[in-house]
Amino acid sequence: MRIRDRLSLQFTLIFAVLLLCALATIYFVTYKYRAGNFYARLKDRALITAELFLAEDSLSEENFRSVQKKYPQTLSDEIVRIYNDKDKPVFLQDTGYQWTHAVIDDVRSKEELNYSVRNIQTVGLYYRDNSGNFVVLASAVDIQGEETLRQLFWSMFSVWLISILVMYFLGSLFARIALYPITRIINAVKFIRSTSLDKRLPVKEGKDEINELSITFNNLLEHLEQSFDAQRSFVANASHELRTPLTSIMGGIEVALSVERDKEEYKKVLADVLVESEKLTDLINHLFELSHSNVDVNDFHEIRLDELLWQVKDEWSHRLADSKILLQYNLPEDPKRYTISGNSHLLFIALGNILKNAVKFSGGQTVTCTMGVQDNKAVISIADLGIGIKPEDLPNIFQPFYRGSNAIGHDGVGIGLSLSDKIFRLHNASVQVRSELGKGTTFFIIFPV
Repeated sequence: MRIRDRLSLQFTLIFAVLLLCALATIYFVTYKYRAGNFYARLKDRALITAELFLAEDSLSEENFRSVQKKYPQTLSDEIVRIYNDKDKPVFLQDTGYQWTHAVIDDVRSKEELNYSVRNIQTVGLYYRDNSGNFVVLASAVDIQGEETLRQLFWSMFSVWLISILVMYFLGSLFARIALYPITRIINAVKFIRSTSLDKRLPVKEGKDEINELSITFNNLLEHLEQSFDAQRSFVANASHELRTPLTSIMGGIEVALSVERDKEEYKKVLADVLVESEKLTDLINHLFELSHSNVDVNDFHEIRLDELLWQVKDEWSHRLADSKILLQYNLPEDPKRYTISGNSHLLFIALGNILKNAVKFSGGQTVTCTMGVQDNKAVISIADLGIGIKPEDLPNIFQPFYRGSNAIGHDGVGIGLSLSDKIFRLHNASVQVRSELGKGTTFFIIFPV
């Protein structure tokens, strides 16, 4: 079911329930008022009858005539009886309806009694007179009141049904008007494809939810556009970087096969092919690591950064035979202050990439790794005394396949720092870089603990 129809139905249902409660309250109040009013009229009939037949000798002539004028105003299906102390009807002899002794005794004990059986309402009074004590009972059917209630019920029911239909129509109209901006957004988004991510949704002045939705969509489109641009750039750069060693390998093999050569020349060609194959393997490994750098937070576990940094330093000290790596710690006694939740394998790769670059560009000089804790944050710094980074290259060093203009003579494909930055951001860590051309570079990796 569409949201517009669901809103219309919900709105109509709420209105129907509220209107039904209001109409039912009015009907109930009217019913109680009608019953009370009719009981009052029956009580008047009982009193008039008692005064007419029992108080004739104690009333003045003028008052007695006044009572006589009231008596002819009978009610529908009216029955009036007067009973003496022996429960015998007096004054009004009639072989018709008779009340039971239990009802008569109940009137004597309570002195006034009101009750209803089906649609017949009855009032009983205990009347004390100088000639004795009597019980007066009067009953009648409120035909006019019941007809009025019946008409009121059907009128209310008709009004209720008509109101529901009208409210459903108005609810559909208002839902359509309220959801029109969303419909407009949907129609605009339908025409946005991967080739037209530069399009944006219109945003009007104001701070309503529709504008917030449009702004959110625009922000999403902005991120998607940047992501697609980065992906296209990544694919183009990856293709170029993969083509270079493959071209060298194929060229070397073609040259070797073009003419007959001696054993040493074939060895040289094979050595060149091996070097290029190693570069190709290294590039493929980096691409594989980059594509698998996203992990679920459920795979995280507790990691002591001091132990991880020592493992990274030990690994690259063995892998780079001519490396000079100095490890320094300035840590508090509590290891919890430099223990984080993360993926140790990915962090090992990220720190290793930065340390490997520091060794590669240091020109055989010492690389210093320092770890400390500042303001509840664990800070790892990796400093070298190498060639440094040009100021114009600093903003781009974390872009995939980007290499500084002064790094062309060194091995690498420009993926390591990009991969490291992605891993650090996955762990909510930030990276700051300070570099001076010709004097060295320092990377600060800051982990919130």
